Parts: sequence; structure tokens; C-alpha cells
Amino acid sequence: MEWFHCNKCFIRRGSTFAVSTCGHICCEACIKSSQAAKCGICGASCKYIPITDKMKPQDKMFFMDPVELLVSRLERVLQITDFQRAQMERTTAYFKHKSVELEKCLKEVTQQSYRQIAELKRENADLKSQNMELQREMAQLKKPLSQRVGSPSPFQTNGVRRISLPVAVTPPVTAHSRTISPMWPRNRGLGLASRRSPGSITSLSSHSPFL
Repeated sequence: MEWFHCNKCFIRRGSTFAVSTCGHICCEACIKSSQAAKCGICGASCKYIPITDKMKPQDKMFFMDPVELLVSRLERVLQITDFQRAQMERTTAYFKHKSVELEKCLKEVTQQSYRQIAELKRENADLKSQNMELQREMAQLKKPLSQRVGSPSPFQTNGVRRISLPVAVTPPVTAHSRTISPMWPRNRGLGLASRRSPGSITSLSSHSPFL
């Protein structure tokens, strides 16, 4: 390091050096010759840190070659970059896989919704047809009996109108109105009449409607 020297006596080698908290490098002889707890260059209150390999990293980096520091820092930066890129790739792969699963679920739900909509449409059409049929039946029920479609009139049979006569027009059928036709032969009847007594013939003639 060509720039390294004591800021007071300007020697570069052959002594132990220290750096003050105010940023000045002094050799051991210059430090002893200056006032205690004060910088031998600017006179400010300070502390001295020995320049050795045991220095803290944040203090040691001020005495490193800038190129080496840049390379080491660049390597560190590359490590950090690789680490972050790997994490980003894992995150991207996770969300990509999640997106594929969500798209699959969305497709299934969409197809199921289409099937349900088609089924509901069919049910709606069936309900509409049933409703129209019920409305037709209700309309038929609201009409008078003679105006209903498909129900023949009580006075019609096979398209021919029947005329129902009043009951009073047809003469009542009684026992006296029936015509009694003789069932016996004349000879047999005479034989039977001849066998009966005169009193029985008179009784039978009294009950006959023709006498």
C-alpha cells in the first residue's frame, strides 16, 4: 500500500501504527509524543485503534486493496443475487403450479355450472309445459259442461243429437193396460170351463178386464 504512512512523521515502515477515531494514521512514536486522548494531527479527542489483522472487519476494510475489496464484494453480491434468484424461481414455480390448479378447478366449476344451467333449463321447460297443461285444464273446468272440449253432451251420442221426451208423454204401464192374449186352445179352454162349476166361471169373468 503506497499510500500508507504516518500522518505526522511520514514514515511507512519499521514501526507499529494505529488509526485514530478521527481518521488519522500515526506511528507508535508520534502517538507517545502527543497528548493523551488527543489526536497528534488535529488535536481532537480520540481513541487509537492498532492496525493489525485482529481489527474488526468494518475497520479492516479501510486498509484493503479496492480492487480486491470490489472482487470480494462482487462475489458476495453474486452469492446474494444467486440466492435471491433461486428464491424467486421457487416462488414463481409455486405460483405457476397454483395457477394451473386454479385454472383446472375453474374449468371444472364452469363445466358443472353449464351442466346445472342446462338441467335447470330443461326443468324450466318441463314446468312451463306442465303449467300450460294445467292452465288448459283449468280453462276447461271453468267452462260450462256443454262447452267442454272432449266431453260429449248428455243429449248427443256419436255426434247425433238425442231428444229426450218428457216422462209425461210416455203413458204409464199398468197391469190393466197390458193386453192378455189367450194362451190356451179353444177346445182346452172349453173343456176346463165345462169342468168348473158355474160359480167359479162367474168369479173368473168378474176379474177379467174384457168383460
